[in-house]
Amino acid sequence: MTLAFMFIGQGTPPPWVTRDVLGDRDVVPLIDVASEATGMDIARLLIAGGRELAKTEIEQPTIVAVCLGLCRMLARAGVAPGVVMGHSLGELTAWAAAGAISDEDAVRIAAVRGRLMAREAARSPGGLARLIGDRATCERAIAAGAAVGSMCIAAYNAEDEWALAGDEPALAAVIAQFRARRLPQTGAWHSPAMAGAVDELRAALGALPRQALRARFLANRDGSDADGETIPELLAGQLVRPVRWLEMVRTADALGVQRYIAVGPGKTLRGLIHRELGVARSVTIVDNVRSVAECG
Repeated sequence: MTLAFMFIGQGTPPPWVTRDVLGDRDVVPLIDVASEATGMDIARLLIAGGRELAKTEIEQPTIVAVCLGLCRMLARAGVAPGVVMGHSLGELTAWAAAGAISDEDAVRIAAVRGRLMAREAARSPGGLARLIGDRATCERAIAAGAAVGSMCIAAYNAEDEWALAGDEPALAAVIAQFRARRLPQTGAWHSPAMAGAVDELRAALGALPRQALRARFLANRDGSDADGETIPELLAGQLVRPVRWLEMVRTADALGVQRYIAVGPGKTLRGLIHRELGVARSVTIVDNVRSVAECG
C-alpha cells in the first residue's frame, strides 16, 4: 500500500502539536535551529503562544521544524513515505521529508522564505480569502475584485473551494459579495505581490546541498511527479503561482496512494482529501506521540 505524507502551509492556528512532541529528542534540535534562525525562543512561543508566533518570518520556520521533527519520530517508528506532498510552505517541508535536503537546512531556508515574504507583504499589503463556489463563481469573484484592485487565484483546493489573493479593496469586495471569508495569512501569497522575493529565494534554494529524492515529490506548480533537479526552481517560482492542490491529490491517486498521513496539523488537508476521494480513504493526522506510535 503506497503511503503519502502531507504537510500543511502557513495559517493554521497553533497549537500545532502536543507538548510531548516538543520534548522529543529528535524534535528539540530542530526547534533550536528555528530559534537560531529567527532570534526567538521558539520552544517558549510554542508553549505560551502569542502574536509573535503568527508573524510570517517566525511561523514558517517553526511549522517546518515541528513537522520535520514529527517525520523523524515516524522514521524511528519505521514509517516512511512513498510520496510526499505539501501545500504552499508545506512543499518545502515535503522536499526535506523526501531526503533531498537536510531538516536543518529546510528550517533555515523556511526562515529566509518567511522574511522575504513578510518584506514583500509590507511593500504590497493584502491577504487571502477562502471562496466556496464553482468555477464560474470563482471567475465572477475575481472579476469583482479586479474591478477595484488586484485579485487572482492563490490555490485550487477542490472543485468548489479556492483561495484568492488580493489587495485590501479587492478582498473587501469579494467578501461582501460572495461566500468568502478572510484567511489569517498576512500577505497576498502566490500572487504577483510576491515577485520581489523570487530571485532571492531561488538563489538561496540553489545554494543548498542536495541528494537524490527518496520519495516521489508532487509539485504545487501543476500536481506533477517532479524531477528532483527542478525542485529549487519550482519552489522559488511558486511564490507567484497558485497552489494546484486538487491536481496533486489526483496525481497521488493515480500513483496508487491508498493511505495518507497528515504530518502536523492536518484537519484541513484531511478534509480536502475526503472531498475529492471520499471519506473511505485513510487519512491519519499525526500531531502527538500516541499518533506516531499508532502508525508504527
